[in-house]
Amino acid sequence: MAKLETVTLKKDGGVAVLTLNRPQRLNAFNEVLGREMLACIQECNSDGVSRVLVLTGAGRAFCAGGDFRGDPNALLLVSEKRPSVFVQGYRGLIPQIITGLQSSFIPTIAMVNGLAHGVGFCLSLACDIRFGSENSRFCVAWLKRGLVPAGGTSWLLPRIVGMGRAAEIMFSRREVQADEAEKIGILNRLVPSAKLEEQTMEYARELAKGPGMAINLTKMNMYRGTELDLAAALELAGITQGIAVTTEDFAEASKAFREKREPVYKGR
Repeated sequence: MAKLETVTLKKDGGVAVLTLNRPQRLNAFNEVLGREMLACIQECNSDGVSRVLVLTGAGRAFCAGGDFRGDPNALLLVSEKRPSVFVQGYRGLIPQIITGLQSSFIPTIAMVNGLAHGVGFCLSLACDIRFGSENSRFCVAWLKRGLVPAGGTSWLLPRIVGMGRAAEIMFSRREVQADEAEKIGILNRLVPSAKLEEQTMEYARELAKGPGMAINLTKMNMYRGTELDLAAALELAGITQGIAVTTEDFAEASKAFREKREPVYKGR
């Protein structure tokens, strides 16, 4: 992979940490950051080593949205003279990142260390699990600029908080504070900011020690299941169970049960 300019990627013990690294711009999204994010997500999904992906931001923000002030090219996205640039940007790069996170074979965790506005809110919603602190703040933001919420927000948010709550949050254009975010399900866990990284990484490491193939197949069942009726979902579960019983992890779990010890999974 080429040298990264706007993100960092670190891997340790099966956990990959992808950090948006433009703290001077509150990790606002631009084309370079987007392309580097996508490359890192694709690498983690295919490297055979990463078993969990943690997404976070450097400094005091997770992602402040599109960098319309700091990036002259980004301003073209909302220019009346160049509407096609906006359409291309949000039909191309951002959807690839959002679907890349959700369709990733490995679990994804958003460690929301600060504000998550616009695209940043989308990125957090696209992850399977979200950890946050009292500094976490969420806002759809698009409607503040007279734009339709993009990046899958109108698909993801209702599935997480329900249609009524999602409509109220989006239409009002308000910022959702951390305590409310936990209450309505945007955040899975709300922890003190001083403990956010420690507790997120502790959870990620434990997840990485689990039966990786079974976890990955479970993730697929969950998301595919939202588009299937019950009969089809049961059929998919049966097919994936047939795969799971052929894995080394299943054999190890069975052996460990007989030997009355904790299994040591290898993710295959």
